[in-house]
Amino acid sequence: MVGMGSALSVLKEEVQKAQEDLNRIESFGEPLPEMIDSTNLLRTNEYLIKVDAKKSDLLHAYKQYVAHLEQIVSSLLSIQADMKEIIRAEAALLGSEPDKPRKTTKKAKKPRK
Repeated sequence: MVGMGSALSVLKEEVQKAQEDLNRIESFGEPLPEMIDSTNLLRTNEYLIKVDAKKSDLLHAYKQYVAHLEQIVSSLLSIQADMKEIIRAEAALLGSEPDKPRKTTKKAKKPRK
């Protein structure tokens, strides 16, 4: 389970890096008025290709991250179910023990004044 946490950290870093890369790329997509239309179209096409690739990377990183989280949750639920069974078994064992006679001590009553 310890290895899962470090792998989750690595996947989280991948997601953050992909988001940062996408934000950096998206800021360069503005057309330049001094360039001709065909050049702006080429730039836009290149921009869209880069954005699409980064979004694909981001989706892939999210998919891995979510799969890892689901694996952790599944493990935790399995552990929870095992713990419930252990508690039930212990409760059954405690309930099946013969009752031991209890020692009762009577306190002497103090006389009232």
